[in-house]
Amino acid sequence: MPLLRWSLPLFAVLAVSVLAVPSQGAPAAPEIGVLIERISRALGGPEGGRGVLDGKAELEFAFRRTVRDAITTKEVTADHRYVVERAGRRLDIRMVDGEGTDSAVVVHGEEAWVVAGGKKHDADPALVLARLEEFSPGRIFSVPLALATEGRQILGDAELAVVGRIDDAGKSRFILVGQDEEGVETARLEVDARTYRPVEVAFRSPSGEVVYRYADYREVEPGLVVPFEREFLRNGNRVSRTVVSRLGFRVPADPVRFDADALRLSPLGLKVKAR
Repeated sequence: MPLLRWSLPLFAVLAVSVLAVPSQGAPAAPEIGVLIERISRALGGPEGGRGVLDGKAELEFAFRRTVRDAITTKEVTADHRYVVERAGRRLDIRMVDGEGTDSAVVVHGEEAWVVAGGKKHDADPALVLARLEEFSPGRIFSVPLALATEGRQILGDAELAVVGRIDDAGKSRFILVGQDEEGVETARLEVDARTYRPVEVAFRSPSGEVVYRYADYREVEPGLVVPFEREFLRNGNRVSRTVVSRLGFRVPADPVRFDADALRLSPLGLKVKAR
């Protein structure tokens, strides 16, 4: 299967030819089949990844995100807490730096609403659920989650080749590259040579050259290994940076979480790793 025909948007994941190939003198890397197997296992294996995450009835996901506005180029930083319970879902956003408004978006049963500026605004539950999904760990960790569960098939079908190894500043990376029918590089995956976890993925999208960078991997649950730091770049410019504070599956009790009359937005109190 050609790489650019991968069916998931998250697996438009590996494809752009902007990074240099390592020199011919670079140390040898494992052959592709061995490397693909190790990448999958390092991220939780076929029984891990998204399957573990999807099996959780509750979750609390807290992170700080910095986003650069494409027009003004100004950066805005906000703390986020995304909660899933049997009763519903809620996303809280609190501004840290830049212009914006503290808010909460709630779905409870067949109702949905937004709280901002001390006021409640009713909303369409279906639209709110779709919007909330963008802030879920499943979306933010989409690439490593899928590489854990389906990495053997995805990387195998992409027909990547191991082109060598790069050693830089005391860190070593294995480089996997795919090419199109004309021999032009269409895919690039850089993997930590010690842990076998992806540290950089590059591809070309309709909007230009895209790069994802990952760091600070942690095993949150057996089989669930995710990076607590993610950078997203387009055409050489950083679009966003996400630093996770917490991912847990026992949600602290909060009597006002789904209370439609609760209009006060309390601080989130996130503890986030400094840059």
